[in-house]
Amino acid sequence: MNRFDHAKTVLETLESYGFEAYFVGGSVRDYIMGREIHDVDVTTNARPETIKDLFQKTIDVGIEHGTVIVLIDDEPIEVTTYRTETTYTDYRRPDSVSFTTSLLEDLSRRDFTMNAIAMDKNMNIEDPFDGHIAIEEKRIETVGIADERFNEDALRMLRAVRFISQLEFNLTTETEDAIRKNVSLIKYVSIERIVKELKKLYEGKNVTEAKHALVNTNMYRHIPFFKTLSRTEIIETNAHSLIDEIVVQLIKDPSMSYANILKLSNNETKYIKNSLRLLDDARSNLESKRLAFKYSEDVIGNTVSLLELNPILDESLIKRLKDAKIEKQKLPIKNRSELEINGRILMEKLNKKGGPWLQTLLTKIEGEVIMGRLKNTEKDILEWVLNEQENNL
Repeated sequence: MNRFDHAKTVLETLESYGFEAYFVGGSVRDYIMGREIHDVDVTTNARPETIKDLFQKTIDVGIEHGTVIVLIDDEPIEVTTYRTETTYTDYRRPDSVSFTTSLLEDLSRRDFTMNAIAMDKNMNIEDPFDGHIAIEEKRIETVGIADERFNEDALRMLRAVRFISQLEFNLTTETEDAIRKNVSLIKYVSIERIVKELKKLYEGKNVTEAKHALVNTNMYRHIPFFKTLSRTEIIETNAHSLIDEIVVQLIKDPSMSYANILKLSNNETKYIKNSLRLLDDARSNLESKRLAFKYSEDVIGNTVSLLELNPILDESLIKRLKDAKIEKQKLPIKNRSELEINGRILMEKLNKKGGPWLQTLLTKIEGEVIMGRLKNTEKDILEWVLNEQENNL
C-alpha cells in the first residue's frame, strides 16, 4: 500500500459523511512530476473536532490552526480544515486563523502555485492558479502578489531558493525581485527553521544554482554564519550538506563561529570538530594507521571527499588522509574495547593499584597493536608488558 492509498482512506471516510476532501501540497506536486511521494497531506471542509470524531486514532498537533494527525494503519496523515488567515505582524505566523468552506480560499493562502493544487481520490486535480503549468515550465512563482506572500511568512523566501536545488526549478523575475525587496524580513524567522531549510537545500541536486540565488538576492547577508562570508566564498565551495559547507569554510578560516549561532546538535558539532582535528593531526604527520584508528570512517571518508571537491589543501595532505581511509579497513582493532586485555587484568597481573600509569600503559599497548608490532592476545600483550618493565628498570 503506497502513501496515497493510506490517505485515500481518509478521503473516502470524510466523503462518506458528506464532506469534501482532497490531497494537497507537496505530495500532489511530486505526483505530477513523477517524483517519490513522502508525506501526504489532506485538506477538507470538515472541522477539527469532526475529524477527531470520525477517526479512531488521531493526534492533536495544531488543532487551533485546524490540523489533526489521523493514523491509518499507524501511518500518520496530516488533515487540515480549509482555512483563511489574517495579518502576519511577526512575518512568521498568522495573527489568527478562520475556517472556511471554500477550497479556493484555502488554496489561495498557500505559498507557490506548484503547491496550491488539490487532487481528489480519483487523481483529478483542482488547479485554480495553474500550478501544473508552473511545474511543466519549472517556474517558482507565488500564489497572488509575491510581496504579500513573503510578508506573511518570511521563510517562504528561503523555501523558494531551496526549491531551486530540490526541484531544479527557477525563480520567476517577479519572485526574485520580491525576495530581493523583502529579504531583510528573514531576521524574524527562527534559526531552527532557517537551518532546517538550508539542510534540505544542500540535499538537493542543484545546490550550486541555489547558492547563486542566495547571493544574487542578498539573502546570505541575513543568515547567521553565511553573512560572515563573501559572495565568492559561498559560490566557489562545493558541499553536499550544510555541515560539510561549514567544515570547508572553517578549513579556510578556523576562527569563524558557527555552533551557537546555528544551534547545531551535539553530534553535528562533534563531527565538525573531529573533521578539523583530523586535518590538524594529518598536518602534524601522524601515521596513517593512527589517524585511521583515532577517527571514524565517516569523518575520514567525508573529509577526503570534501578536499577532492575543494582544492584548498596540498596533495600530500590529501594522500595521507586517503591512506588513512585505506588503513581503516585493515586495522586489527577498531577501538580500545577490542583489546584482549583491560585495566583490571593488568592491575591483577602486575599487582599494582590503578593510577595514571594504567592509562599510559593501555595507550602504549593500543599503539603497538595498531601498528602491527604486537599481536592482540592476552598472552602476547602480557609478555610485552613484562619486557617493557624489565627494560625500564
